[in-house]
Amino acid sequence: MNKIFVDTSAFAALADNKDDNHAKAVAFNRGVQGITLITSNYVLDELHTLLLINAGYLKTVQFKARLDLLITERLLRIVWISEALAEQTWNIFEQFNTDKQWSFTDCSSYVVMKNQGITEVFTFDHHFSQMGFTRLPIT
Repeated sequence: MNKIFVDTSAFAALADNKDDNHAKAVAFNRGVQGITLITSNYVLDELHTLLLINAGYLKTVQFKARLDLLITERLLRIVWISEALAEQTWNIFEQFNTDKQWSFTDCSSYVVMKNQGITEVFTFDHHFSQMGFTRLPIT
């Protein structure tokens, strides 16, 4: 495991000590030294909105500053969803949601992970198991 994708649910659990998965997220996060964390601007968009609603403005801004530091230190890399990636995302959304309920952001994460050759994801969202990825921490 040299790269791991980080989903909204993991970031939210790290940022919000009232999140049900906070303790699990913090414990897992301590063990990811030396691993490149990958996420997307869509995940961050979803995260900022979720944190604002659930944890408030101050925690949202503080967590954004922590993420900026990780980016500066090259520990976290953001993949920006281009028009081409958004089109691939729509194709996944359309193909798989006949019997599932994957969010558009989850579908974009699927596309990024497939394109980057990433098989493991730091998440508490069961949809990533449906997608065939390894969810971490294993619960």
